[in-house]
Amino acid sequence: MKRFFNSIFRNMKRNPFYSAINIFGLVLGFLSVFLISAWIKYELSYDSFHSKSKEIYRVHRYFYDPDGNENLHLTNVAPPIAPLLKNEIPEIQQIARVSNTGIVFRVGDKKIFEDNTCFAEPEILHIFDFKGLPNDDNLLKEPLTLIVSEEAAQRFFQTTDAVGKSLDVKDETGNKYSFIVQGVFKNWGQNTHFNPDVYISFSTYESIVGQEEMKNWSSNNYTTFALIPHLPENIDSKLDGFINKQFENGTEWTKIRMEALTDIHFDWYSNRSYIYILASVALLILILGSINYMNLNVAMYTKRLKEIKVKKVVGASKKILILQLTAESVFFCFISGLLALGIILFISSGVDQIIGNNFHLKIAENTDLIAGIVILSVVTGVLSVLYPVLIVSSFKPVISSGKEKINTGNNTFRGGLVTFQFAVSIALVISFFFVFRQINYLHDKNLGLDKENVIVIPSTPQLNEKLDVFKQQLAQNPNILSASASKRTPSQGLLDSGSAEVVSDGNSNPIDFRLANIRVDEDFLTTYKIELAAGVNFDKFSESNTGYLLNETAAKKIGWDSPEDAIGNQINYSGQVERIIGVTKDFHYESLHIPLAPVIMMYRPESFTTVSIRITPFEKTKTLAFIENIWQQYNLQENIFSYEFIDDRFNQLYTAEENIKQLLNYFMIIALSIAILGLTGLSMFIIQRRVKEIGIRKVNGAKVSEVMALLNKDFVRWVVIAFAIATPVSWFAMIKWLESFAYKTTLSWWVFALGGALALGIALLTVSWQSWRAATRNPVEALRYE
Repeated sequence: MKRFFNSIFRNMKRNPFYSAINIFGLVLGFLSVFLISAWIKYELSYDSFHSKSKEIYRVHRYFYDPDGNENLHLTNVAPPIAPLLKNEIPEIQQIARVSNTGIVFRVGDKKIFEDNTCFAEPEILHIFDFKGLPNDDNLLKEPLTLIVSEEAAQRFFQTTDAVGKSLDVKDETGNKYSFIVQGVFKNWGQNTHFNPDVYISFSTYESIVGQEEMKNWSSNNYTTFALIPHLPENIDSKLDGFINKQFENGTEWTKIRMEALTDIHFDWYSNRSYIYILASVALLILILGSINYMNLNVAMYTKRLKEIKVKKVVGASKKILILQLTAESVFFCFISGLLALGIILFISSGVDQIIGNNFHLKIAENTDLIAGIVILSVVTGVLSVLYPVLIVSSFKPVISSGKEKINTGNNTFRGGLVTFQFAVSIALVISFFFVFRQINYLHDKNLGLDKENVIVIPSTPQLNEKLDVFKQQLAQNPNILSASASKRTPSQGLLDSGSAEVVSDGNSNPIDFRLANIRVDEDFLTTYKIELAAGVNFDKFSESNTGYLLNETAAKKIGWDSPEDAIGNQINYSGQVERIIGVTKDFHYESLHIPLAPVIMMYRPESFTTVSIRITPFEKTKTLAFIENIWQQYNLQENIFSYEFIDDRFNQLYTAEENIKQLLNYFMIIALSIAILGLTGLSMFIIQRRVKEIGIRKVNGAKVSEVMALLNKDFVRWVVIAFAIATPVSWFAMIKWLESFAYKTTLSWWVFALGGALALGIALLTVSWQSWRAATRNPVEALRYE
């Protein structure tokens, strides 16, 4: 054993440069595999920590136009659905409605805003895991009761011993209510889409909104979870039967479906394709490191010619030789794997910021991946040595010649490996450029509205009643340009819609597509700088505030040839007939993943929930303090002032794309680094073998440039072939990725050319340095022993 280790370290000492390249390439490969595997494991674990996660489903609702095309998909459903479904489908063991909200709780003189709060039915306790709660069947049944997480209990009471304590809340009129804490549960963690810290009894909510709301099939505001241990194969037909039982031919316009809990993260917040992309990248980077190892091992073994010759002469069998070389390779890769794990331990605290996406690398939770890297290093060692061992073991020394040489293998095969390395690197470079362009396109595209320097604050009933006064007070600050109240704001979904008909000459013609509504005041267009294509805006000082505004897409889809043709026509929207007073130019209210939707805007002050305020980019801190001071005058609930910038909310719509861009950037650099190192080592090896040829050519009058061109020729050819391979692969990959966007950048030819030029430039710089050193060397040094 001692002889074995001495042999390894002696060979590393003899070939320090090649050994360093091998170790560095393998370490980068193992490091990439571990980090990407940890990220994939984290992504796949979303919501799966619940003991019944595979039996939990969320009820969704779909709406269809008269042609049967889906025009709206909601993750919330109407309140009557849950109790009716429980009675209709016996396979549903538990079902619970949830209404998410944000509430300011008071403990003594302290106010704490909990935006992660919900009203929930007691059945929720039997669907999800709530560890630490008392064994009490009455939890969440009585009004004014709640349960809290341990972290929330600490925030409220500075202790987790909170059962029996009270939390106070003020309603919109200033009345005070006390909620009793019935239990404290252990926090679930971060990798879940549904993670409230406070659950208030649903009976409290029912007493607030009344029973009429609970019967409203149009109020699709309730997240509904069902526990179904054995999901029937014909569940969809059963759900269709349920809808048709409630409405005659109801499935022609609406359906409900079950979405598995463990699918929610990828369906709504991430993208399962990114799992496959990064898994492929990790595998390719490991292969790149292994290719370096194979290529350079051949070079290292040629320097061990005398050792191999002596062993064969004294009777070493091919089997013994293969076992020794394989053992050395496995040990080398094993050490590289351990070094990679050591680096991971060292950088684990900073990985979260690098990868993002709420990722948290915890070594103790990834012991399976550590074991996997150890096993992978052994397997890589075995696979990587197959080609070098095949060449070395076939060496047959001829004792009498005195000039025995080892067959170093097929140059074409070795060139093919280098070509593969650069093909992967070029594909990653091109893909990164396009991902970068697409994300910049998303941020820079003209949305038809101005999202910069607009903040959104919550409205209150008192503020809605005195909206004009509030705006006048804001206008006193020169840094406040305009303000507008609305039900929702840009960057949110167009969730509201109703039936619509065009009324003409006493006849009604149904609109056969979904016409989403936005409820806004007369300053909405001004605040967001949305331009009119025809007609006028709402005006509270005239009759026009009772009309409708359409966007260009809606006017065109209804059938009018121009925006001007739409003006003056009447629309019956959800039973209210009003004339069209204006048509706006199209603007993107939602993510650019979604095509422009037909929109109708209406003046409905009673439904306003938010206020958008356009400010100047100067003295933002003072301006926000000024706004808060005025807002508090209309805050009978004594809520905590909060605000968001609209541009930040738009940016959050592309979090998954930002993460993939960042990850691709890191791993592209790693792939290029491995390819460059491999090319450096291989070029040194090839040039060293041609030293005497170079010397002879120089003696015969060859110029330095001619020698460099000769040496660079093969490497340039390999990179060109790599580019030819990488271009269609990256083109296809980007086409598939861009399909998830309704609006996308173009696949410009110059991006492919730039990727190829970058790879060629790197290859030429890498190889030319070695070529120049060889070409400028004194030929006497190469020929003196001939």
